[in-house]
Amino acid sequence: MLIVHASRTSGGPIFALLCISKPFLHALSSRNIWSQVCVINAKDPRYHRVKALESLSGNRFKQDYINGNLGDYILSEYEKVSEDLRDTCTDHPWLQMERRSSPSFDVLSEVLGDLPMVYCAINAILNPSKFSIASIAVLQQSSMTLRHSFDSILYDAKSFRQQMSKLKNLYTISSVKNKLQDGDSSYPQSNSMSEAGMAFDLKNVSFAYPGSKKKTNALNDVSLSIKPGALVVIVGANGSGKSTIIKLLARLYDATSGKILVDNTPIQDFRGVELRQAMATFTQDHHLFPLSLYENIALGYPECSSNMDLVLKAAEQGGSSEFIKKLKDGFDTILDPQNLTYNINVPSDPDHPLHKKMEALEKNIDISGGERQRVVASRTFMQLNSGKVKFVAVDEPSSALDPEGEFQLFDRLIAGRAGKTMVFVTHRFGHLTRHADTIICMKDGAIAESGTHGELLGMGGEYAKLYKIQADAFSSGGDPYKATKDA
Repeated sequence: MLIVHASRTSGGPIFALLCISKPFLHALSSRNIWSQVCVINAKDPRYHRVKALESLSGNRFKQDYINGNLGDYILSEYEKVSEDLRDTCTDHPWLQMERRSSPSFDVLSEVLGDLPMVYCAINAILNPSKFSIASIAVLQQSSMTLRHSFDSILYDAKSFRQQMSKLKNLYTISSVKNKLQDGDSSYPQSNSMSEAGMAFDLKNVSFAYPGSKKKTNALNDVSLSIKPGALVVIVGANGSGKSTIIKLLARLYDATSGKILVDNTPIQDFRGVELRQAMATFTQDHHLFPLSLYENIALGYPECSSNMDLVLKAAEQGGSSEFIKKLKDGFDTILDPQNLTYNINVPSDPDHPLHKKMEALEKNIDISGGERQRVVASRTFMQLNSGKVKFVAVDEPSSALDPEGEFQLFDRLIAGRAGKTMVFVTHRFGHLTRHADTIICMKDGAIAESGTHGELLGMGGEYAKLYKIQADAFSSGGDPYKATKDA
């Protein structure tokens, strides 16, 4: 409006429109990378790491994130690498998105940029009495300012939606409330801690998963006592509540009713971070992180993640060292490298040059299920080697391991039993049940029986039935697969 008013003697509105013609032509005639025929592949390892660290806060890794107390480590690494990325990639080709429509564009753009003053000069010649040197200078400066302003507005509008989305996510994160109330007591408490390990007492505990549509609870009025340093094995059919007990002991959930005591203190009274530092969980729900295999193991003990000797020792204990050394990049191998690749407007013709480019791009590396479980096991041993663990929970983590691998894994875990309470959940009746201090047999969310292996066999109840099913599988004419499935 200022320019329209200042240029009223030279056709104000027309002069103003000429001032903004260049930025508008620029916006209309330029074309961004998404209109091209191209393949885009983000190769910067720092970008891959940022995306990998971001993914660790997602639902998939929620249990690993909580059990491992990884919050401080992830935030620290994210801030470090994202700052480095911002400082060094301001001129990255990905940010230079616009391309001109033709070589003549620059010439036309320059002409349009000068057109307002050409128009003003013509008017000054035709009507010299209406112009002064000062007014021409004002109009020239105003036209340049207006043009730059519209350039900025049109450029900023392109990223406005993305920035608003990031802000929305930021405020959404800050509004998330922790459903588990943190306590004020530190762990361990010197007056209640046993050198033998962590003690648990469950008193009339019932639990239903949030949002569950089942008519029955996952656990119903469960009471049990686990002494410090005990080796406890929990068995039972699928859905009997075995894994639920582990999740309550690790305080991934709070009981719906009843009490859980840790070293004679309500579990809710302890600070969650300190309590979980004294717990190591190894379950079938754990995942490999989209980071290097070295870091996958090292994050069992983030405070010593740079200690190569400790990581190598954990890899040996977990049984992953041998196959990792055979990989091309060894411990630096990233199974899921967060490759960002866009295939934009590429023709379906397999002989097209860009198809060959896509084939040449780095592919994800995969390993077997058993090898994945060995890496997770190594992460658990890394945590055990911290010297802080007083409770180990193992929930059917060896489903993809062969019998020999499972035996070696459990044998190594039990070898480090000193000063720790251990609870195993398993479907397989082997050396664990024979050497357990206590076996808890679950059925329909309740404890059906408890005792030693010999005592439970003598009862001839639920445990004896499940044991017989597996024993019969290895007798003549038995079907091991069917028997194991039934068990």
